[in-house]
Amino acid sequence: MIEKNKFNIKKFHKYSNHTKKNKNNHIYKILYLITLFLIAILIFINNDNNNNKLQKEIENEIIKDIDKIIPIQYNYTLDNVKKDFENIVNKYKYLIKKEKNIKENCPIWTMWYQGIEAAPPIVRSCIQSIIENRAKHPVIIITKYNIDKYIKLPYYIMEKFNKNIITLTHFSDIVRIALLFKYGGYWIDPTYLITTPITKVVRTFDTLHLDYCFTNSHPFVKCIWTVNYMAVGKNSFIAAFAYHALFFYWKKYNYIIDYYLIDYIIHIAYYNVQEFKNNIDRIPYLVCDIFLLLYKLNSEYNKVNVCHYNKLNRREFFPIVHQYNITSHYDYIIERYRFDFQNKNKDYILNI
Repeated sequence: MIEKNKFNIKKFHKYSNHTKKNKNNHIYKILYLITLFLIAILIFINNDNNNNKLQKEIENEIIKDIDKIIPIQYNYTLDNVKKDFENIVNKYKYLIKKEKNIKENCPIWTMWYQGIEAAPPIVRSCIQSIIENRAKHPVIIITKYNIDKYIKLPYYIMEKFNKNIITLTHFSDIVRIALLFKYGGYWIDPTYLITTPITKVVRTFDTLHLDYCFTNSHPFVKCIWTVNYMAVGKNSFIAAFAYHALFFYWKKYNYIIDYYLIDYIIHIAYYNVQEFKNNIDRIPYLVCDIFLLLYKLNSEYNKVNVCHYNKLNRREFFPIVHQYNITSHYDYIIERYRFDFQNKNKDYILNI
């Protein structure tokens, strides 16, 4: 009987030791996971710091280049501008290897400079359609009231803008590129009607790759990209190049050499950097006229279903379904997409 009790005690001690070992193993596992988590945070912070460091290096390089420029008011040609841009584009080719994919929660930027209250009803409805279909993206609406919160533009840009040397249209080109360079994300003009969610794309650069548009006859606007709808990831080659090129141009010149200056910048990149050309060429074609709804805006209402990518990636932009007793497409849009976001501080930002 005594021997049996000894055996049980031994067995109990053995079991107790095994339990302690299990507890220790659990503790080690927890500590191991915590360590991995801390390492991941440090890597993330380091990557973010590297992104900021790279951006700062580019900005310093731009400042050095632009400080050397003497403004010119006459006697310049597209050929001279081409030489300027080709010299700049060669500085940023290396960024193609450092680019990150567009994030599914990156910001969507749009702008109505005068303020939302001053925007026409159709513009407010288009902005509402972006908000409703933002998916995981925050939407930030830039106006003259909040622009300084997000970007600081050089004095010569603001001076020429205030003197109307730079028009509001071309000022918006500068703003969109500055925002995409600093933060990444989507730029969508406030006259786009979006009717399906803006979902994740596995690309470093996204745009509308059109099968046809009315500017096809232009020497360098072939509609294989659109500057009114585009997105970039972090360390973007095209954002860095366009940022430098635009600031360089407006420091040097006092006249717009072509209305499609921003397209010309992308044109230079497309024909000088093969990897960037490949990135654009891989985007599926959107087989439609994106302005078709504009032509029909005041016509009698009927279902319009016009824009989609080819078989590789179908994407419809205007699948309008009859819901209201109205007479025109304009009436439908105003009724369907009522802009109701208000902020007394005029700081328009919509998070999920």
